[in-house]
Amino acid sequence: MKILEAQSAALTNYEVYTHLVQQDERYERRKTERLERLKKEKKGKGKAIKQEHADRRPGNLATMSIELLNYLREAPSPLGCKPLPYDEKTIKRLLEGLRPWDFTKGEIIMILNLRPTKPENLNTIVEEMEERFPGDEDQLAILSVIEAVLGRPDGDAETKAMKANANKAREAEQGDEEDVEITTEQKMDVDG
Repeated sequence: MKILEAQSAALTNYEVYTHLVQQDERYERRKTERLERLKKEKKGKGKAIKQEHADRRPGNLATMSIELLNYLREAPSPLGCKPLPYDEKTIKRLLEGLRPWDFTKGEIIMILNLRPTKPENLNTIVEEMEERFPGDEDQLAILSVIEAVLGRPDGDAETKAMKANANKAREAEQGDEEDVEITTEQKMDVDG
């Protein structure tokens, strides 16, 4: 296969999320249609149809899709909120709202992905923010546009999710330490 025209585009998390959800829906619909068609064809022949053979997609694609959707749905991601704060017109509304300020495409994508709520958060996204937007009024106006378009995050849900993630990481770290201790003891038994 030869690539005649390469295209490169940066996507927001919302665009990736909607693509994966639509892809899963299309896959399930095709799978159901094919299963029904196979049942009609096999009807009367007495052969059972195994559902797993009705339609398949690569296992690594399914795994990647499931893991990425789970990641995108986890707090503090804006896509983890219920109801989903974004829709088809969100990007257009955000671009119109932020038009008075000169943001780069990458900065807009990061604003959509992270939904900053404080000047400190915005400072991590916007390059040279103090020089470009020196007044606190500009920064607060930008944050108010972001909040108006993208919504306000649910602080309680984010805090709970972040604590749960920290606990999982701590438990995994402790499990690794126990494995290292066991391995060291085993080595001492072999050496001694």
